[in-house]
Amino acid sequence: MASFIFRMQKRLRRTSRRSANRWIGFILSHGHSDHWSGLQVLTERFPAAEVYAIAGVAELIRLRGSKTLERANRLYGDRAATRVTVPSRILEEGVQEIDGVVYDFKKFEDGESEVQLTALLPRHKLLMAFDLVFSSTVHAFTVAPFFDPWIGILGSLKAMEGYETIMVGHYWPVDRSAIDSTIAYLSRAKEVHSTSPDARTYSERIKAAFPERQQQGWVDYSTDFLYGPARPR
Repeated sequence: MASFIFRMQKRLRRTSRRSANRWIGFILSHGHSDHWSGLQVLTERFPAAEVYAIAGVAELIRLRGSKTLERANRLYGDRAATRVTVPSRILEEGVQEIDGVVYDFKKFEDGESEVQLTALLPRHKLLMAFDLVFSSTVHAFTVAPFFDPWIGILGSLKAMEGYETIMVGHYWPVDRSAIDSTIAYLSRAKEVHSTSPDARTYSERIKAAFPERQQQGWVDYSTDFLYGPARPR
């Protein structure tokens, strides 16, 4: 769940010194660099902590991490990470207990990213959906044309009854209505993508379709990947 930019990770490291011995590990939801690049700082500060991920996520980072950081360093200089942090522990799907917390891990493919982890916490009635669900107040990242599979995944999450609180990757926790609003967003994005010849047209049409949503820069960022040459994010 390391969805912090590198600078935020440094701030977290400074403010967490007194609790260093409490950090057991970090669960990584998927292989996008805004979720894993800051782990460099955290693992340096908490060297005993493990980084957990499912096999597909770990493999993507191992294969693409270096090229991703090369691009990040060109764009952001010393604000970007310099070392790829490959997960040290591989999670299996299903029910597991880590440090006294019971998780039910599930793997999904071709959602917001190619491989994505979700975690149910049955005792707490909490669903960790990460970047599969977005708040209705912000735009979603649509960096790949996985609209139909992603909508199908959301249908699966919606069928998991009893989980009223959802932790997402880019906002405060939301309720179950965010699943429906994300489905509506993706359905519209699919229509827009099918009729938009280029990135600029897609971006303008999505912003016009959802004028109330914040973080319009996320749309521009998404189109750079959705319409640009294939490269790791």
